[in-house]
Amino acid sequence: MDESSQTQPNVPEETNPSGTDSDAKFLGWQETGSGGMFAFYNITAANHPSFGSTVTEKSLQKLSLKIPDTPLPRGFVRKL
Repeated sequence: MDESSQTQPNVPEETNPSGTDSDAKFLGWQETGSGGMFAFYNITAANHPSFGSTVTEKSLQKLSLKIPDTPLPRGFVRKL
């Protein structure tokens, strides 16, 4: 077999394809009908059964996954 027909080595399951130390990627904010907001994330932990799923922060916490840095929603004003 020549070198050109060899396949690439498999990526180890524990590798996080997002390249970060979190287990998810922030996607954006969703406003609720009552005016609240919650963040959405995609699970990027390659060895996790829910890899690729879109979830909320609460779901990440229940799954014991690391939550990435999450920016504040656009127009958010922090009350002191």
